[in-house]
Amino acid sequence: MVKTRRALMFIVFLLLGMLISLQFRGIINNQENNISVREMALRLEAEEAEGRKLLEELNSLETEWSQLLNNIGSRQQDPEIMELIRQRDYEYFRAGLTNVKGDGIVITMQDAQTAGDMNIKDYIIHDADITGILNELRSNGAEAISINGERILGTSKLVCAGPTIFLNKSRYPPPYVIKAIGDPDTLYDAIDQLPNVAVMRLYGIRIDIRKEYDMIIEKYRLYESVSEWLSNLEVATE
Repeated sequence: MVKTRRALMFIVFLLLGMLISLQFRGIINNQENNISVREMALRLEAEEAEGRKLLEELNSLETEWSQLLNNIGSRQQDPEIMELIRQRDYEYFRAGLTNVKGDGIVITMQDAQTAGDMNIKDYIIHDADITGILNELRSNGAEAISINGERILGTSKLVCAGPTIFLNKSRYPPPYVIKAIGDPDTLYDAIDQLPNVAVMRLYGIRIDIRKEYDMIIEKYRLYESVSEWLSNLEVATE
């Protein structure tokens, strides 16, 4: 009996020791993981700051290059150079590579607040809904259009991704803020009277349209890979 009790006690103490050891290891591992997460967060912040610095340098060089060409044309008073500069500016404008300033409208679109008895597909905004508005803006003389600050190009395509959209390889959640430069009255009436807009409003989708004066729609950034990388960093560190 004594030997049996000793054996049982030995087994109990052995198991207890193993459990304590495993728990201790778990605590150590958690501490190491916490340290690595902190280190990663610091590295992300440093990389984000470096990325923003590079973007600022690129924008500055781009501005200097443009100013240099303008100075060359104005100093030499060469008609051919001035014509080349005008053609360049026009093509840049058509390609969405220049900022555009002027009057227009701002459209804010948000999903319905409650689904009720409707199918979920009926109360969220789809790419086709936004595309219809963009086409109407273009057909009514919009010179420049952006969605959530992203310039719309001739090659831009909207793609649904659940309750969000992909545009120029970037993902955007609602609300969707569409800016368009053109005649404010014409654009406002065109969108406000659009049948698709009336249907969306019937389903509870919130669409606000207002006229805006002296606004700026920024150019499309050629360095989108850096911008996307910074955007992903911001999401990861929130």
